[in-house]
This record gives sequence, C-alpha cells and structure tokens, in this order.
Amino acid sequence: MATSVRRRIAFVAGVVAVQLSLSGIALAQEVIRISSYRAKFGRNAEISKVTDAEITGMYAGMKGLKWVKFYYDPVSGDRGSVTVWADRAALDAYMKSEERKGILEKLRPLIEGEVTSRIYVVYQPGTASGP
Repeated sequence: MATSVRRRIAFVAGVVAVQLSLSGIALAQEVIRISSYRAKFGRNAEISKVTDAEITGMYAGMKGLKWVKFYYDPVSGDRGSVTVWADRAALDAYMKSEERKGILEKLRPLIEGEVTSRIYVVYQPGTASGP
C-alpha cells in the first residue's frame, strides 16, 4: 500500500514538473526586434564603418542575442538591423543597457530623426508556441 502511494506521488510530481517545464518554455519565447533609421545624405559610408568597426563588436557580447543582420537601401538611406533574442527579458536588458546608449551616441550625428523599433514574438509553424 505504501509503495503504491509513493508511486502515485512520484507520478503526480513528474506530471507537475513537466507542466512547469512546458510553461517555462512558453514564457521564454524568442523575440525579433526590427530597428530602423535614415542616414543623413552622404553619410552611408560612415555609418557602415561605425557598424563594422564598433557596433558589431558591441552586439557580439550581448547576453541572449541569438543573431543580428544589418540592412540598408543606398538610394533612400533607410538602414537598420534585425535581431533575434532568446526572450523578451534579454531584449529589455539590452534596450536599457549602456551598450545600446553607446550605439545611439555613435549613430546620432549620422542619422535623421530617431531610431525606431518594432518587436515581435517569434512564431514557428508546427510548434506548440504558435498563435
């Protein structure tokens, strides 16, 4: 009798552990941030130089950053980056970081207006984390 009770308790504990693990996965969804800005006329080359020499290195050490890609349109001057983060907490930490402030300080004299961001939850078709 005592053995059967222990087995039931172990089974219930296992089910609870699995449910907690799955709920943790759902809470830790990857997020994408798409940042955009416009280069001042004639400043594209300078922005590329700053991006290559400094910004890429700053991103390299960011906790929770999975990858980054940069984009630009040489005609319009539109530029920006697409980053994938392990979760929203990692992105939020970056958005408040001294590293981000440093990136903005380097870009500000080279761009028109402000850097804008759009943030989305990553969805992978065929997974339980879909909409």
